[in-house]
Amino acid sequence: MTRPRTSAAAQPSRRRLLAVAAASLVAVLGASSCSASGDGAKDAGAGKGSATRTVTDIAGEVEVPAEPKRIVSVDFYSPATLVDLGVKPVGVVEGFDSDDPDLRPKRYHDALKGTPTIGMYYELNIEAVAQQNPDLIFAETRFLRKGELKRLQGIAPVVQLDAAGVGAWKERTLMIGAAIGKSAEIEKQAAVFEKRADELKKKYADVLAENRIAVFAYGQDRTTWGTYPAGHFYVPVWDAVGAKFRPFTEGEHKGQEGAVSEWLSLEQIGKLDNADILLYAYGAKDFVDETLADNTVWKNLPAVKNGMVFRNIPASVVSSFAWGTESLEALDGVLAQIDAKARS
Repeated sequence: MTRPRTSAAAQPSRRRLLAVAAASLVAVLGASSCSASGDGAKDAGAGKGSATRTVTDIAGEVEVPAEPKRIVSVDFYSPATLVDLGVKPVGVVEGFDSDDPDLRPKRYHDALKGTPTIGMYYELNIEAVAQQNPDLIFAETRFLRKGELKRLQGIAPVVQLDAAGVGAWKERTLMIGAAIGKSAEIEKQAAVFEKRADELKKKYADVLAENRIAVFAYGQDRTTWGTYPAGHFYVPVWDAVGAKFRPFTEGEHKGQEGAVSEWLSLEQIGKLDNADILLYAYGAKDFVDETLADNTVWKNLPAVKNGMVFRNIPASVVSSFAWGTESLEALDGVLAQIDAKARS
């Protein structure tokens, strides 16, 4: 069922996709019929009883069912978008049974609880995918092991997604909506998100313009730390409101755009002295209050001495526009704290 892929030149540009998403509701509804990868994507067999459509993903064109009924998500992101569009996947990667508030909003846990699992997103069980008899598969292909994409394509059409780079999650979410024939619905959700992001960008324009932030977390053994740059999947709402991130210092950058920094020892935490605001991961409060409490270098950081250390929002790995809008409400609370402290 999968068609040969077109070249990258045939893909719709991110600018075009995101411009559609940010348009007004009326414009969105009008644009949905002509989007390159939307509901108006050409019918592969119009007038011949064919039940397929051609949509565009990061690799080119792919032929998908006109109305997919059994969707398997072998990625971490698409299930939330599907739930927001009223669709429950028949297979998801492991982890959606966790109700940890720092992983995802509870409503996604409730909606997907009990859904069959098909392995980890980085270690799939291809046989488990096949057992679900899917007619459509979503995959973030950078995490697939050698040969797995071809095996998945032998089961059902695969829509390939990407999550790397500033705004990539928005493009990915639009692709998911288009692939299941719900471009109009997903673009409405995108418009709501963009409107709220613009409101916060204006509301906190001064504090966002005048300060550089660092969003950091600890390593698994709590003896290391790292920071997330613009474009990382952990900071999409900060990107959306135009936050300025501290630059990586020597020895931090992995050489990959949007990648978390190298994990550094606590002795090197002084590298955070180029941040005006420090935001620790939602689940890292004990690390800050206990592990770092007696660290002299930490205590002498400018942001720490100025009282500009705050807890990041929960469930920050935004995976859909509705989730993102909810995260923006949480971000409003964090920014209000920052703004009040900056003015004091």
